[in-house]
Amino acid sequence: MKNYLFLLLVPPLTLFAAAEKPSGATPAALKTFLEHEGYGGSPLQRRLGNHLFATTIINGRRMALCIDTGSPFTLFDASSAKSLGLKVQATDAHISGVTGFVEKAGTANLATLAMGNCTFVNVPVGVADTGDLNSIRGAHLDGLFGAHEMSKFGMIVDCTRQMLYVNPNGSSATKSQKMAEFLRARGFVRIPMRFNKGHHLVVDGAVNGHPAHFIVDTGAGTTFLSAPFAYSSGAATTGVNLIAGGVTGGVLSEKVARIKELTLGNLVVHNAELTIGDAKVDADGLLGEEYLSWNFGIVDLGGMNLFLRPPDSAAAKKR
Repeated sequence: MKNYLFLLLVPPLTLFAAAEKPSGATPAALKTFLEHEGYGGSPLQRRLGNHLFATTIINGRRMALCIDTGSPFTLFDASSAKSLGLKVQATDAHISGVTGFVEKAGTANLATLAMGNCTFVNVPVGVADTGDLNSIRGAHLDGLFGAHEMSKFGMIVDCTRQMLYVNPNGSSATKSQKMAEFLRARGFVRIPMRFNKGHHLVVDGAVNGHPAHFIVDTGAGTTFLSAPFAYSSGAATTGVNLIAGGVTGGVLSEKVARIKELTLGNLVVHNAELTIGDAKVDADGLLGEEYLSWNFGIVDLGGMNLFLRPPDSAAAKKR
């Protein structure tokens, strides 16, 4: 579970991509539909902790980055930066995670970052000690690919099918509208997203009828509510206690809780189970990867929409 307040200025990126655009009738599968619209796709993997990550080639070296819509900007681990020989510039910026632990951050520049058939050049990144990112077993992650870069290039994250799509020409309102119509015909609910003051992606929802703002966080393994909001909205704890760690350090005591009704846009989840704790977030909670995957979550950062569909939907067979 990760949530970052990241205070760095980032220059523009440049992207080159080789994405073929097939011809023919509008296809039935999302992957084929997006390829038809000119998107390039990169498969994602999932590791222990429910983290989605992409295998990348950074400055000619094979590495892995967590695909984290909850991180405002791309963040590179200090040890990985050192192993690449990056020139890190010191700054006065700091980042803080959900535990409140504060870490100094520098800046560096990646000459190239390749994902699938897309290659980013001149990629500015933050650099900090993110050793706790690899405190659990699984594939080693060298950093976080954040929402700023995803938004800039109109990226789409398919949380269930574990795919990342890139529009070589950047965000396109026309293409986003086409995809929205495609998904709506297949039973998906569209939930508008926006960036809040902390540059976190948020959606509006409700907990037991109480209005709530959730950070859309593919880097969070579970859906989470801040303790004050959870208790004021009638969440009932189960007696199960947990300890979570932040990627920048520190620990967070959590409890498992149940709520009668979790509302996300027009989608209602009854008897939802999630975690609560005294996290340092600039929202009422985090919409984590388990609910995103379970509800066929598609995060469209080009059109700034989150699409969800209940797993028992009759339209599930059409996708």
